[in-house]
Amino acid sequence: MELRPPLAHQSNQLYNVWHDHRHLILKEYVKSDERHEAVDRERRALELVRPLGIGPELVAWQAEPPAILYDFVPGQMWDRTPPSEAQLGQLAAIWLRLHTVAHAGLWPSHSQATSWPEAEAFALSRVALYADWVEAFPAGHDALRLTREALKRHSDAITQLGALPVSMCFCRSDPRFANVITCPDGSLRLVDWEDSGLRDPAREVADLLLHPNNEDLLKPAHWQAFLRPYLAGQPTHDPEVGARVHWYMLVFPVWWLAEFLAWGVRRAGSGQLDGWTINDMPANQRLRRYLARALAWPAEDFSAVLANLAGVTFF
Repeated sequence: MELRPPLAHQSNQLYNVWHDHRHLILKEYVKSDERHEAVDRERRALELVRPLGIGPELVAWQAEPPAILYDFVPGQMWDRTPPSEAQLGQLAAIWLRLHTVAHAGLWPSHSQATSWPEAEAFALSRVALYADWVEAFPAGHDALRLTREALKRHSDAITQLGALPVSMCFCRSDPRFANVITCPDGSLRLVDWEDSGLRDPAREVADLLLHPNNEDLLKPAHWQAFLRPYLAGQPTHDPEVGARVHWYMLVFPVWWLAEFLAWGVRRAGSGQLDGWTINDMPANQRLRRYLARALAWPAEDFSAVLANLAGVTFF
């Protein structure tokens, strides 16, 4: 057994295991606040999707200490490599198949149970941390002022989303490209199912498009290779899914902006700001992108706003 080199932001420990010439992956859950929930969600998810052939084969699991053992999935991880339009179409088809899993007995995905007031309080609390810190960092005052403008827009989006009906379905969750593997035969497999469960599919779409692992890799026109077949395949009993995606495209940039501002404050407190990158991009640059997206919304092209933010410094 050997420890696999961790990816950036990896929250669990992975090991290569060989048994009878079979390559397996042992996953240990180490996040103290959700270790036991995570292993249970992943174990149940792998059992659910086994007939679909889109995840690794579950071999064994244990509740204490929480760990799971599954087959190694050979192939090429997408991670920071932009997928082709054909691959995006494959991913859309897989997601639509996931949504057909029967709802009976399913569980909420990680964070889906958070109420809208809680979501708004989350963003406000993290920006408040930054506001306190930036009092001693005058170069960040413009960043704070513009972030507060984005927060006002975020509040409007929260109100709109709270008024729209939602049809929940089984979702992959944590849809970053680092969890997608192209196998040698060209098929796709999805790994890391610990956040899966019932989720708003519109939230899943916005999460895919705006996750820091993915958001800078593709132009809006390229994303259509995923969005067209995916949205066209949504059931007729969820007519508001497109409207919810529209509002989530404002919520997620502000959510990520607020989250990374809090991370930055913590890093500043421990002297770890120098060289800080977020998914291979300098942190200030990544933060400007999220701020520009929020201020430019509903426009998909935020390049002009981003150019105007070139002199804005967060940290």
